[in-house]
Amino acid sequence: MRIRLALILTVTVVCLGTVLSGIEWERARTALAGTAWWTFGPVFVCYLIAHAFRTLRLGLLLGTAIPFRSLFAINSIGFLAINVVPLRLGEFVRPAMLGERHGVPFGKAMAAVVMERLLDMCMLLVMLLGLTLWVELPQEGLVVRGVDVVGAGQRLAGLIVAMGTIAGGLLIWIGEPAIVLMDRIPVVGRFAGFARRFREGLQVLVSEPLKLVTVAAQTAALWGTTLFGIGVFMWGFPGVPSSVGAVWTTWSITLAGMTALPTPGFFGGYELFCTAALWLLGVGPAVAGTFAITLHLGQFAFTCGLGGFFVAREGLGLRSLVVSKEDIDLG
Repeated sequence: MRIRLALILTVTVVCLGTVLSGIEWERARTALAGTAWWTFGPVFVCYLIAHAFRTLRLGLLLGTAIPFRSLFAINSIGFLAINVVPLRLGEFVRPAMLGERHGVPFGKAMAAVVMERLLDMCMLLVMLLGLTLWVELPQEGLVVRGVDVVGAGQRLAGLIVAMGTIAGGLLIWIGEPAIVLMDRIPVVGRFAGFARRFREGLQVLVSEPLKLVTVAAQTAALWGTTLFGIGVFMWGFPGVPSSVGAVWTTWSITLAGMTALPTPGFFGGYELFCTAALWLLGVGPAVAGTFAITLHLGQFAFTCGLGGFFVAREGLGLRSLVVSKEDIDLG
């Protein structure tokens, strides 16, 4: 794990260094001086609304009656952990807190989180496939440090969606016998409980089309609200286009990079891929890099501020953002 963490940190530094090396500081100061900073107000409001949609979606996927305020707080703390704890270990915080506060089995909560991620991957895949509606990609693709970002993002998101769909279909159609077989296999057996919970959640969605439509609509709403907020800030940043196509292109490529390269706090990867997306739109590296860093810092501050508020309100310490192996029970 230490080697993997060191590698990720090295990638983070390299990505940030690449972005910073292309910034001409005089142009950066000019762009920042002309920025309409008040636009961060509506941006934060949009993030808050998107977070509310995310909370409603998680509650529906859990299928357990949990007060909205409590689930909103758990979601806020969980996303803080995702942003500050390396190696995506922060993903376990929400299931752990749901078990501690509301008695939701860890496996059931984790299954809801996985379904949540599958829905987000479906949306990312739609956005990446729709890129050509807004921008003409280079013939060789959008290559960043030897990697075709859009192509890699489409393949990764498509693979995750395909694997999730196949796994879900097999669990639904083959069902309990397959899970019982899993339970008998060493090492694999510890995931049998999670598979059972995941199957139960999928069965509910398949058997209740209205619920499936609702979670899909909530996913579209939270992404649409986020896009609108980013568009507002792009409108207020000099030298950056703010059309629907520009916002769509910038955010989908940035997300694809963050998904493929989940660095701590997404620093480095976020800036690099956001800058690459803006380059496609004809924005120079100085303005693009300055915009990417500013937007990311704003989003990071929002996530840390909201999560930190609930950490303090709940009387928790920073250690609550780290889940130990003993707390993980996929049954």
